Amino acid sequence: MGEVTNVYPVVRNYTGNNLTNVCSTLSASDEARVHPDKTACVAAVPAGFQVTLKLTVDTATGQDTAIQVVVSTAEGDSASIARSSCQAIGLPGWVPDKVGVFEPVP
Repeated sequence: MGEVTNVYPVVRNYTGNNLTNVCSTLSASDEARVHPDKTACVAAVPAGFQVTLKLTVDTATGQDTAIQVVVSTAEGDSASIARSSCQAIGLPGWVPDKVGVFEPVP
């Protein structure tokens, strides 16, 4: 592996319905190998709740990289976000303490 890029997407359910088999996948423009934490899934996200996930990709050492997160559900709902530079996302500089914790959407 070269360098790893960690992303902590917050998946929010604004649909009014419970969502099941919610999966988020991280991709990078310079992915070297498939990282085992590239995709994270939760069984369900209740309506009005959110969950923070941790995704990781293996990227080239010392290179800036374009990244994309895609979220899908068993119900067919999907969302995605992409950035041309992982440095432009505004890394928090710390690991969120609520990874995997469900809480009401503020």
